[in-house]
Amino acid sequence: MELTITARHFKLKEDLRDYVEEKSRKLSRYHDGILDMEVLLGWEKQDRVVDMVINVHNKRIVLKESSEDLRKSFDLALDKAERQLKRHKAKNRAVEKDVINSA
Repeated sequence: MELTITARHFKLKEDLRDYVEEKSRKLSRYHDGILDMEVLLGWEKQDRVVDMVINVHNKRIVLKESSEDLRKSFDLALDKAERQLKRHKAKNRAVEKDVINSA
């Protein structure tokens, strides 16, 4: 899985980069078809915003979360990503099962 981390309007500290990399790598547990992932960290007014784009086979998952802290925003987006990846994998398995049963 290729991971791209971008900081908007600030310089990304090494500890935050390591945190994002470590947590993002764990998403491969929920879906083995992740091609690449892009994480954008930034500010909008008073909120800290995380935009996440995950490309899996035949689907692009786009997430956006905001809160008062970047790590909290990232964790919220990560939780959402886990749920969506699990749902996508379950749908793919159901479709594959239907195809196999109908053949």
